Amino acid sequence: MQQPWIPDWFGYSVAVLLGIVVGSFLNVCIWRLPRDESLSHPGSHCPDCNTPLKAIDLVPIFSFLVQGGKCRYCKRPISWRYIGIESLTGAYFAFVYYCFNWSVQSLVFALFGAALIATFFIDLEHYIIPDQLNIFGVAIGIAHDGWNIATGVSDWHSNFFGWDIPIPESIMGVIVGGGVFVLIAVVSYYMFKKEGMGGGDIKLAAAIGANVGASHAMVSFFVAVLLGTVIGVSLIALKKKGRKDYVPFGPFMVAGAYSVMFFWNSIEHVWAWYLNRVGLGS
Repeated sequence: MQQPWIPDWFGYSVAVLLGIVVGSFLNVCIWRLPRDESLSHPGSHCPDCNTPLKAIDLVPIFSFLVQGGKCRYCKRPISWRYIGIESLTGAYFAFVYYCFNWSVQSLVFALFGAALIATFFIDLEHYIIPDQLNIFGVAIGIAHDGWNIATGVSDWHSNFFGWDIPIPESIMGVIVGGGVFVLIAVVSYYMFKKEGMGGGDIKLAAAIGANVGASHAMVSFFVAVLLGTVIGVSLIALKKKGRKDYVPFGPFMVAGAYSVMFFWNSIEHVWAWYLNRVGLGS
């Protein structure tokens, strides 16, 4: 809902600052979750010299720039990924504000989108998607759906490609999103004797479904497969990857989720055209 008494410059400033702070926390998640480390203990420290960091060392973006991209204690370089993710999250929060202003939808997509950013970078580097991020995503989607039902914005029914189903939208999204990927995993195992989808991908599919609904989730998966195919073939053609090399699918799922979260109106026309071409349109 638009709040006309709040100047745009103030709204964007708050969104960017919140995003930068959240991005700083995402850096902690990206480093610690794949290593099964606690997010709260021990406190922030230099990964090279293990010196505990003070408050002045932890100011997002500012500390990195003032210290010249180096640890203040051991002088070793700090990865540009830290300032990059803080800046990216700040820009993302500003984009959410641009799309939805101050609203419950803004809060939901800001939080879920932040989890997707962490998912993207963790899966890209470590080939895993931590359960904590997927559980958080599912919880956000169900909580949002519960809020909408309680406030009368929606009811207990969901719409799955025109079918009215007496199941809340978020739950239907979890069932369909996770179920489709479980089916792919089972079929791949019995037909090709290899894993088709990892457990992290399945749970991420459920989290996406919980937040965008079953119908939109299916379209997001289609976008993910399309992007994965194009980029995978390109990497093979450029000899960056071999035919048997593993390419994480999570980043493509993240891209697919973002596409339906923010560009559904454009995608809907393309999707309808595609369904008509394959004989499934109305």
